[in-house]
Amino acid sequence: MASSYSTKSSRAPKSSMDEVGFQKGFYGITCPAQNKGISLLKKKKKKMAYENDIKAACKNMDHYKESADKLHSALMLVLVESKASADTLATSTIPSTIPVDPGYQHCSDFLIVYDSFQRHGLKEVKLDTLEPTVKASKKLAEEQEKYVRNQLETLKPLTKFISDEYWEYAKARYTYHIALEKFENVISGTKSIRPGSMEPSSSGLNVEKSKDDAKAKMMTVLHKILGKKENHATCVLKFAKQASGWHKNAVEILSSFNSKTTDEYKPKVGEGVSPVHSSRTKKVHRKTSKENSSR
Repeated sequence: MASSYSTKSSRAPKSSMDEVGFQKGFYGITCPAQNKGISLLKKKKKKMAYENDIKAACKNMDHYKESADKLHSALMLVLVESKASADTLATSTIPSTIPVDPGYQHCSDFLIVYDSFQRHGLKEVKLDTLEPTVKASKKLAEEQEKYVRNQLETLKPLTKFISDEYWEYAKARYTYHIALEKFENVISGTKSIRPGSMEPSSSGLNVEKSKDDAKAKMMTVLHKILGKKENHATCVLKFAKQASGWHKNAVEILSSFNSKTTDEYKPKVGEGVSPVHSSRTKKVHRKTSKENSSR
């Protein structure tokens, strides 16, 4: 479901530091690789640091991702009406097999068997065929799968942000945090470096340049995402519109298999009135007539 970047060993080239200690996920805002070093586990986990001019923008991006995750997971649950099936849709690609509710297919299978059983030994009795109902159930099963697949296509802009674009930003942010920590260590005169980072530069200017380059790259990715927020909103609105039209489409599918006209369902004159109610009405009418004549 969630692909990941492989965690490199300590023997990996230092130039690949942006690949070290970072894992790509789907939902969530951070997935750091778990380091198994005993001494490192005892170290206190540091909070993510930002420079003041970009702190608000980065925090807002994390809030936006968390909101998008909740919205996407809720829409998947509404779409397939099953928590287990919705979890399988937390992926960047549309699965080849859509996990739809098998209710319609089960209904058609059951009716086929039921129809054969009820006709067994009743050749002289005229029974209404269940074939139109079977065909309608099968058609609904086919249309439901098409509908779910179409809705997943509609949500692609939002899904792409959650599964790919945000994690491109998160990877750039990870590189920036390493460069920032290294710069702060040089400024404070501390020569310790964060595990998985590059060897510290001999020049403080080079360290600052590395930090600024990482910051610029991170903000470029962030602004690229912000430019697509309107597309995210548009696809969700389109999803809602298509969801409301699905029920109308289901009614049209069912009506196309209706073998009887509307007039056949209308009750005839006198139908729907029970004999008891009719006799009571006549008695009341007779009693009222006698009272009127006596007066």
